[in-house]
Amino acid sequence: MVLQNLDLNLRDVVIFVMLVWLFIRYTWVMSSLTLLLSGVALLVLLSIDIYYSLLPLALIGLGLGMLLHHYQQRQLALKRQARTPRTYTNKQDELHL
Repeated sequence: MVLQNLDLNLRDVVIFVMLVWLFIRYTWVMSSLTLLLSGVALLVLLSIDIYYSLLPLALIGLGLGMLLHHYQQRQLALKRQARTPRTYTNKQDELHL
């Protein structure tokens, strides 16, 4: 059994909790980084044959694409917010009593 031999100290638990929090908070970025790192790890572990390196290269490309897409969407959202004038439409606002 794996759970009987599992020896966790506080540092391992804290690292695991931080990674889970990052996955929940930044799902898209952490997923792309996971794909990138798994692709790099597979590329290092597998032999340098073209047939075996197709999957790791695809994972690296997918991870990079996801990361670039996330940052592009973020930049577009920031531009859109900067272009849109701020309006005061709340009922509790002092300008609209």
